Amino acid sequence: MTVTDTCLYGKATAQAWDRLHPRLTRRAAWIEYDGPLPIIEGTVIRLAVEKLPSGGVNKPVCLWWSGTGASTADVDRCWQSFLRRFDLEHTFRLFKQTLGWTKPRLRSSEAADRWTWLVIAA
Repeated sequence: MTVTDTCLYGKATAQAWDRLHPRLTRRAAWIEYDGPLPIIEGTVIRLAVEKLPSGGVNKPVCLWWSGTGASTADVDRCWQSFLRRFDLEHTFRLFKQTLGWTKPRLRSSEAADRWTWLVIAA
């Protein structure tokens, strides 16, 4: 278990359980898999924070990491990366919706690369 003081969320408490695995079913990526389904071990991280910046309902979240043998530094890095994904998702949303990153139908990968750099520069 780790406890970290944060500016936005107050005290963040992370607990981790090692070598757990999800129950795989024969759908999505496993629909055509022959034989018994594999066991994929990982680490479950439960993150609870004191408050949310928005003032919304504060519920713990559970994260699954495909690594095993997690140290306290690994657990902290995983939940902090999860919080950072919000920034990344909204950056790509801005690129696509506001700046029109995916609007043009470009015929070559070079043109797509140039368009991407133009959107980033904007």
